[in-house]
Amino acid sequence: MVGLSRDPRAAWRVAATGTLLVALVAALYLPTLGADFVWDDLGLVKPSPALRDFQGLRVAMSTDLYRQADPSLKASSYWRPLALASFWLDSRLGPPPRSLHAGNIALHALATLLLFLVLVRRLGSDAVVPSALAAGWWALHPEQVEAVAWISCRYELLSAVALLALVLLPRRPGPGNAAAYGLAFLAGLLSKDAFAPAALVVAADDWAERRSLRSIALRWGALSAAAAIWAAARARLAVPAPGFHLSFSLAKDLLASAGIYGWRALWPLPLTTAHPYVPGGGSALVWGALALLGVAAAAAHRSRLAVPAAVVFAGLIPAALAMGTFGLAPDRYFYVPSIGLALLLGEGLCARKAAPQALRAASLASVGVWCLVGAALAAPRVREWRTSGTLFRATLRVDPGDPQANLALANEAGLAGRWEEARALLERAQQRDPESARVANALARVHLERRDAVRALALAERATALDPERPQSWLYVAWAHRLAGDRAGELEALERALRLSPGYADARAARERVVREMSGKTSCPGECSAP
Repeated sequence: MVGLSRDPRAAWRVAATGTLLVALVAALYLPTLGADFVWDDLGLVKPSPALRDFQGLRVAMSTDLYRQADPSLKASSYWRPLALASFWLDSRLGPPPRSLHAGNIALHALATLLLFLVLVRRLGSDAVVPSALAAGWWALHPEQVEAVAWISCRYELLSAVALLALVLLPRRPGPGNAAAYGLAFLAGLLSKDAFAPAALVVAADDWAERRSLRSIALRWGALSAAAAIWAAARARLAVPAPGFHLSFSLAKDLLASAGIYGWRALWPLPLTTAHPYVPGGGSALVWGALALLGVAAAAAHRSRLAVPAAVVFAGLIPAALAMGTFGLAPDRYFYVPSIGLALLLGEGLCARKAAPQALRAASLASVGVWCLVGAALAAPRVREWRTSGTLFRATLRVDPGDPQANLALANEAGLAGRWEEARALLERAQQRDPESARVANALARVHLERRDAVRALALAERATALDPERPQSWLYVAWAHRLAGDRAGELEALERALRLSPGYADARAARERVVREMSGKTSCPGECSAP
């Protein structure tokens, strides 16, 4: 691997070019400083105790991502304390959400700079222009907007920085260097649960450099220790283990993810918030298989391409798992694997040094034009992430039936008391996604507000059938029974909600009220209120 030059003039060029890349990133994403909390930010970030004080941070870090923001939710496997710590730090530097958006911009700029330095180290200090173009292609690509403009994607940004640190760290013997690797790997695991495949990148580098087992033992010991610390901390906090199993379905989703995100690297899709994932037919899987085989064959032919190939695979594995689980292929899953594509692009721009100068110049110019086009496509997306309303209305302009956008705008209408508007939006969402427990649950709430106990109960029970572990759905079942005057049914539903979430304050207060009513201590007038 080529090292960074000690020539002062070369170092100055690298520093000046890196500064320019950071400035371009900042200029593109500067409008997000005026953006609000958007989408999941409203449920996961804005109410987080980590934004209040250090004690709040301790509370937030002691449980999973969802319950730290809302104890009424069921436990999840998402434990991301480093992201919460970064939110706490941002909020010490200025008021949210502005400071949190500034943190996202800073992390994306840092990732861009680290990627540029990795490229320079790999390609040589005389390849500053190809390195800058490859890093610029990645940083300004419109598919990255979701990860940078959305506060809730802090996990992607932190895991990318940790991954690039693993690639950039020097491979020296000794416990100090091994400890640095262990800390970078632990930082990645504490940023995002699905960081573990990043170990493939270290393994690929050791293979490419033909290092002996003795020379890598300390480093791999440090990585193993980091994984053990992470697992022990999760177990102590009783955070559920991430689900993972090898299957044909995972292999199919991996091929599909390669095809989907490989295509978007060349031809970004218009902004939507859903991008529903349906495992493709034979042609899509063939395209994905060819893409992955091409990357693997290139790494086998030229060992120096093993690291870029491993970065692609390390990013696509968690993307494939998430796509198969949630049925979505959103833009944010592009963020980490596209780092590997940028490394491959840099290698490609420098691979033909013996080629005619005109051909090399045309290659560089083509990538430069694509950087400009990417920035031009990204700029309006950045502005559309100002609020949930601007985001989801932009989505509906692209796809009027988008279930996520209709659901979000229905929730917005419900908060404003526009229940008929909310009902129309939710019915449109249900037409596209009839198996969504969230849509059925929201529709149940609409009919509860309309005092239609029969339809509300049917929808709330439908939501519990689709997702039996959603406590709020059982609360709505209880509310519907209350409207119908069925105290026994109400109590049973509230107890189901509390079994799922013992800390659910609304359900606990409603249960206490029902018990008092059933014991004759209080009575319920004709129009019963919500639980």
